[in-house]
Amino acid sequence: MNDNSIESYLNGIQRAHDEGLIEYASHYVPEAGIMKFSNHVPWEIDGVKYQGCLSLTNTRPLCYIAKLVLNFFQNDAIRFLELGPGAGNACYDLFYFAKEKGETVEISTVSYTPINPYMPILLSGEQLLDVLSRNKNLRFIAEGPQGPLWYILTEEVFCTQNEEGIQIFGMLDKPYINYQYIGNYPQNIDLGAVKFDLIYDMLGPLHGKDLEPINDACSHLTDRGILFFLFDTRYTPGKILIEGAKKGNTGIFDDSDSVIIDIETCSAIVAKKGSELSASLRKKWDPKKQTLHTYDTAGLLLSLLS
Repeated sequence: MNDNSIESYLNGIQRAHDEGLIEYASHYVPEAGIMKFSNHVPWEIDGVKYQGCLSLTNTRPLCYIAKLVLNFFQNDAIRFLELGPGAGNACYDLFYFAKEKGETVEISTVSYTPINPYMPILLSGEQLLDVLSRNKNLRFIAEGPQGPLWYILTEEVFCTQNEEGIQIFGMLDKPYINYQYIGNYPQNIDLGAVKFDLIYDMLGPLHGKDLEPINDACSHLTDRGILFFLFDTRYTPGKILIEGAKKGNTGIFDDSDSVIIDIETCSAIVAKKGSELSASLRKKWDPKKQTLHTYDTAGLLLSLLS
């Protein structure tokens, strides 16, 4: 069998499951439909086959803010959880970033569909678009504020890689993702007593209408933990966060937490009291305020690190 094939990718997922690296929620049925942008692998549900695809939304790299946040762990080994990892690009970015720095990171994910932890995608969505734009199978959906939305069937990506000699998927001897929880979060996924130092969500389950996923994620932070996520101002959590930023307290998180709300990017950082980030924030600004609002989170973090 060709190592660069969708069959090989799916076999790697089965291997990871057999090795105890993937846990499926009981009675879980993945998303179905003509096309779901989170589903990068094909599924069969009740005898109906659904195709997986790669798109700009499920191939996002690790964002710059998250890389800055990592500096507040002082080269310690960290436990990382991504909610909604898509095809795993951000996780592989973190894995490679930590490896280059000689640091230790344990990576877990919560998602609708499993990832082959032995076959990472080596290109971000923008790089994929550049490489695959000549492919007749690339489908543009609509024009968005940041350019066209698109998808390409995962099996066609493998075909393109083989036909044109482009390296899109890599091969690893050891998994870059240590553990995967598959299901709807938090409805039928129980993380138990597991705690994480950094929880990361880019348009995943925390980017929704309810507070439950946000509260559940916070309950799984270590004493030095940090949560980073995007919110939607159309929904209740987003409205509460924006209003809380104005008053200096969100009302969602513990008063001892330190919270940064970025009005420009609609992003939130929650730093537990025992984190270096929280200590730095309380030292530099009014320690009585739980929440600080900004239009430039990167600039703020860089000022604390300098």
